[in-house]
Amino acid sequence: MASFYFSTSLSTVLSVAVLLLWFALGFYRQLLVSLRQNPCAAWAFGLYLLIIIGSFYGTASYADALSMLGKYREFLLIVVLVPFFNDSHYRRRTWQALVLASVLTLLISYAMHIGLLDVNRQGDPCLKSRITHSMLIAFFMFYCAHQAYSEQNKPERFWWLLLVLLSVYNIFFIVEGRTGQLIAVVLGIVFALQCFHRRQLLLALLLIIGFVGLFMLFSDKATRIYEGLANTQAYFQMHPEQTHSSMGLRYTFWQQSLHLIQEQPFWGHGTGSFSQAYQHVNADAEAVTKNPHNEFLMIAVQWGWLGLLMYLGFLFCQPLSALSLQKTERFYAQGLWVSLLIYSFFNSPFLDHSGHWFALMIALIYARNKQQPDSSKV
Repeated sequence: MASFYFSTSLSTVLSVAVLLLWFALGFYRQLLVSLRQNPCAAWAFGLYLLIIIGSFYGTASYADALSMLGKYREFLLIVVLVPFFNDSHYRRRTWQALVLASVLTLLISYAMHIGLLDVNRQGDPCLKSRITHSMLIAFFMFYCAHQAYSEQNKPERFWWLLLVLLSVYNIFFIVEGRTGQLIAVVLGIVFALQCFHRRQLLLALLLIIGFVGLFMLFSDKATRIYEGLANTQAYFQMHPEQTHSSMGLRYTFWQQSLHLIQEQPFWGHGTGSFSQAYQHVNADAEAVTKNPHNEFLMIAVQWGWLGLLMYLGFLFCQPLSALSLQKTERFYAQGLWVSLLIYSFFNSPFLDHSGHWFALMIALIYARNKQQPDSSKV
């Protein structure tokens, strides 16, 4: 599943292969037991059942409903992956593969940035969109910081710290994805809260605040953040031209999505109905979208308050389930939860392909039980 970092098509094919292997190995016989033991998988499975039910009502075409079922298959993928990760050996190998994929992603991004590789298809020096790339590297930064903090061997600690610095520089000065930058800052605060006390914590928070302040005041790379703030201010002051800015469009999508929720508050408009329903409430053809860039709204429009409650249950069962994990993996679980929460607010991770990565990480972290050894140390 580390193929997600490099190829969308390959990761899709491999996810189907994993599903077939799940059936071939007879893991489906353990489904009820697995759902009882893993609340995150149970919530994901329940939400996917609701998505299936939603395909039988509403005005969406059969093709649109089927397409949406395919896009949200990541919830089912969580259930499928859990049995594979019950073995600590496979979990450890997966962590190693994810670290290797993250390092390669960083190196490729730097190589593209300095002109050694001419494979840029996204408009930024990264293989994925800058939103997805910056999110992946932000979590990798968080992972490396924990590895460096717990590492007793000084040479190895140096390499982990170097990866932290390379990740920070990549996020803020090369790819510049605003969502990833926000996730990186919040994860830095989460790391400080997890590892430090009193003076160390205060010093770490001051360093983070100082870095953000210097970045905003003196770096020309902060332009997109200022643009977003200006677009936001202008939009809420009812400047018509700002409805077509990057942030203005997003706010328009959110506002119209709230109108759609009011029309069908309980069950929603049905699976695959978002785009068609949106066209009825927005006559501006340029602003029609298939994605409101907010997972909460995307789910609520299609499956109503019931779907939203299911997604909130899926989200908030994660920090509760993390309490039974050993310390290091509990820390990673908390960082993953924060990343998913922020990403869900500004994007639709499970509608987008980034849901594959979140599904993999949730299954990887929560499949183990508290009696098993920590497998996240590579």
